[in-house]
Amino acid sequence: MTLFPSREILRRRADIGLIAVFFALLWLPTADTFLHIDRAPAPHENRLPAQFPKYQPTLEGTGKFLAGTEAFFNDSFGFRRQLVRWEQNWHWKLFHDTQSGGNTTVLAGKDDWLFFSEPRTVNNIIGAMPLTPTELEGWRTLLTGRRDWLRDRGIRYLFVVPPDKQSIYPEHMPDWLLARRWHPQRLDQFVDYMRKHSDVPVLDLRETLLEAKKHAEVFFHTDTHWNTRGAFAAYRRIAQEVSALGIPSTPLVQDAFEEILAAGRTGDLVGMLGREGQIKERVNPVFNAKPGVPPYELHTDANLIRKKWPPNTEPRVTKAPGAKGKIVMFHDSYTQYLFEFLGRTYGRVVFVWQPHWDKPFIEQEKPELVIDEILERLLIFQDPEYLRTHDDQPDAPVSGN
Repeated sequence: MTLFPSREILRRRADIGLIAVFFALLWLPTADTFLHIDRAPAPHENRLPAQFPKYQPTLEGTGKFLAGTEAFFNDSFGFRRQLVRWEQNWHWKLFHDTQSGGNTTVLAGKDDWLFFSEPRTVNNIIGAMPLTPTELEGWRTLLTGRRDWLRDRGIRYLFVVPPDKQSIYPEHMPDWLLARRWHPQRLDQFVDYMRKHSDVPVLDLRETLLEAKKHAEVFFHTDTHWNTRGAFAAYRRIAQEVSALGIPSTPLVQDAFEEILAAGRTGDLVGMLGREGQIKERVNPVFNAKPGVPPYELHTDANLIRKKWPPNTEPRVTKAPGAKGKIVMFHDSYTQYLFEFLGRTYGRVVFVWQPHWDKPFIEQEKPELVIDEILERLLIFQDPEYLRTHDDQPDAPVSGN
């Protein structure tokens, strides 16, 4: 009597097991598509995933539908999120590589600094993509047209450009990129052209942040944004410029706040790497208002402008009892750090998260001042003609910013 299966039986069982595992792995993506087994967070790819296309019954429409269907399944096949996260993690652990998973937007710098560095941004750093004369004139035409439109209605105008992190902390970028760094870059061209060919007030905040950095760190290591210290320095400079435009105020001073260092923050660049919770921000200053600081109210009002807002981008409104000044500010994510400071300083501020204008809303709001805030990297690669068109057609569909 044989106590153990024969070699032939064992081989057959192994073959059956291998076939079963093969078919299980083959069908797992399909199972996840219908049962949603994959619980991994969606990877931060700095873009919206492809949506299932609509079919147009034409030859061209059929071609677009097939291409769109392929893009949709490439972005949404089963277990894609978990697979991308696994790839990102092992690339980082083995090689400290930020380019895995199709991620070309994060660059590992020195001393645990991370930078946003999509290919266009890198090309700008090395001076490979200067603005053309047509692009520069397009910006002058756009901003002059905005200023003149406001002037006809008795409204003042200010254009504000916060710098990218690499413009303030280039010394923390990799040596290979520093060696190729070249001037002038696009923002230098833009500021120089506007000063020579226009009287539109353009506030370049690089000098302000470079001065503030002498006293303390003003940007997060693991995030694209300035921290509270950087935002406060920018606020003080903006308030100075607003006063020069004829809207006086009493700017807040830093001694009016108690600075504490909070722990546990994870920056947006860490999210793009798929390593949330694994890399923490070393310095996260938080300003707490001391007793006696002017009070203010902050609320969301998605009904101010009739459009569908992406999550967390609805217009914000601040009111400060007893303060003067009525402002509308079109902005990007950097201005979120200014809400409290500007809100405590001016009577009413409406913050609208979009780069183009809504002229009917401005006429309805009747502010004393309109501020445009556009981050350096968003400015230098934005099409001014696109913005001009949407200034006049605010209800037209727009891309994200």
